[in-house]
Amino acid sequence: MPSGKTHDAITIILAAPTFLVALGATGNPALAVLATATMLFGGFMFGPDLDIQSRQYTRWRIFRFLWFPYKVMFKHRSRWSHGIIFGTLIRVLYFTGMLALVLSAGIYLRAALVNGSLAPNLNEIGQAWRAIEGSVRQNVGEHAIWVGLAGLWWGAASHTLTDVIWSVLRKGSEIF
Repeated sequence: MPSGKTHDAITIILAAPTFLVALGATGNPALAVLATATMLFGGFMFGPDLDIQSRQYTRWRIFRFLWFPYKVMFKHRSRWSHGIIFGTLIRVLYFTGMLALVLSAGIYLRAALVNGSLAPNLNEIGQAWRAIEGSVRQNVGEHAIWVGLAGLWWGAASHTLTDVIWSVLRKGSEIF
């Protein structure tokens, strides 16, 4: 398989075309920047090699613990980690769940230890998320969540596609 440096180089090379395609598709520079930023994040930090000790895994530094259960749950290069569709979807769902757990624990601990009060209830948390959603819609665009998910997918898919192309080329050269 290609090295981490090769995957990083391909991610960088794809940044400009990603921006141009997103700008052409959306007509919105903010959404094009979002697509490119999430593609870069997907390639550098959110790719399929989070299931092994890889560049992507070590880049998380002190937050690496978030990905340890993922490493344990998924076999490397399985369809669930490297799958072109399910791989990114599973990582998004997994990361969202882990982030919700960590943030909930942080909110609860802050409320209990700093304020000496109860943590916010679900209604208050829902109001905060709706305010964030409204701000994103107003400042980035109506389709920001879908553009962000597409960027994450493209960054991770470029990794998987590079692995597939590398394997085909290697096996093809063995035939000749």
